[in-house]
Amino acid sequence: MEKPFKTYHQQIRILRKRNITINDGSKAMNILRTAGYYNVINGYKTPFLDKAKSSIQCEDFYKDGTTIEQIYSLYLFDRNLRNILLKYMLISETVIKTKMSYHFSDEYRQNFSYLDINNFNSTNPDKVTKLIYKISYVINNNSKPSSQGDQIYHYLNKYKNLPLWVLVNKMTMGEAFHFFFNLNPNMQNAILEELIKYYNKEYSQEIEIGNTERQCFQEMLDFMNFVRNICAHDERLYNIFFKKGKRTPNIVHFHVSDIIFKSRLFDCIIILKIFLFKKDFKEMVSKISKEIQALQKLIPPTIYNQILIDMGFSKSWTEDLSV
Repeated sequence: MEKPFKTYHQQIRILRKRNITINDGSKAMNILRTAGYYNVINGYKTPFLDKAKSSIQCEDFYKDGTTIEQIYSLYLFDRNLRNILLKYMLISETVIKTKMSYHFSDEYRQNFSYLDINNFNSTNPDKVTKLIYKISYVINNNSKPSSQGDQIYHYLNKYKNLPLWVLVNKMTMGEAFHFFFNLNPNMQNAILEELIKYYNKEYSQEIEIGNTERQCFQEMLDFMNFVRNICAHDERLYNIFFKKGKRTPNIVHFHVSDIIFKSRLFDCIIILKIFLFKKDFKEMVSKISKEIQALQKLIPPTIYNQILIDMGFSKSWTEDLSV
């Protein structure tokens, strides 16, 4: 079925026909011109839809009182959330890359040790081979003098070597996590123990590390990478649901509370706590809280409550995130 082109005026007529209130035509036009019908309406319409009437009419029909400004406010809220999360994702990414490169380089001190299959977990040779191929690609892609590759070029040209602590800066979060997944279990434990040592000290916790925690941690990294990619590619974030894999991590192993992983955005915020200093975590939570409070003033209470549910936030979310 074709989707023919619609002018801005035609788009506004469609919205009015579907029970969206347009109080200010010029303002509505500006929203459509700057953000786009698809991005705003198609992306954030769900909590505003009257599902019963939509089903009867076989097309979208909105709850009484819905305005284009309300839908746009959810669009802006989600965009701001992505910007906040991405900042602290990058901090967390640096933390895991730093600890991983330190422990690996300390254990394997020969040049280009990360290209040796024997330095990784022997139980997954195919995965290790794939990892080494990816590492080689990153090196080759950054080995020529340019504004993007001068650091790697400099080390290769001057020292005939490329330390892992330099290379990891050119790896994506997914590539770095893939590196961690293929490390020997003892090294994974050493990295995790260092992380948890500082986490316990920073947040006055008493978490101990075992096989369950290591598996849980790997699943958390997988989830973080999923959220990071959403943020980086400007995709809808607030109502994410992580479906990958048969198991999902149980945050109770890393957070002394009754919080159980629900594969929602709230869980990612809790996970980031493992990597962030208390000051940074509080700062992130404060920014998110301000966005939530601002949204609450702009949309009806029932829709606001549904959005919190879609985010995985409980009624006690402020207490759950307090430190």
